[in-house]
Amino acid sequence: MAETGFNWGAYAAMQIGSSDWTADAVADNATDTGDATSLDGKAACEVSLTLVEDNTGAIDGVMTVFVLGDIDGTNFEETTNSGAWSFTITPVQNDTVYKRFSIDPSAYGSFKLALFNESGQEIAATVKYRTATIPKAS
Repeated sequence: MAETGFNWGAYAAMQIGSSDWTADAVADNATDTGDATSLDGKAACEVSLTLVEDNTGAIDGVMTVFVLGDIDGTNFEETTNSGAWSFTITPVQNDTVYKRFSIDPSAYGSFKLALFNESGQEIAATVKYRTATIPKAS
């Protein structure tokens, strides 16, 4: 019988400034933007966020996650004026908050993620992703 379904790869850290996006300190009122991630030839993509506040102080806001689509192979949507898809997560003092979401490769050939921190505290952010392919029918 032919193999069917999604073949998921392992989670890997997204890149930010050509480094792994792991435990990256996002200052209050700052934005961190990752490097471009290509979804060429992929059937699915899952992204995981890990947000850690180390008990420095009270949380009084949110972290906004932006998915910035590729416009022309060089430029990407902006966090401020483009109406890019976004959502918010509320960090928790002295805790770790996890969020998982999907990015559809039929809608995004490549993308960047941006995190805008308005939580009132520095947040350590780890961003990972994994992709899936669907094998050819035999």
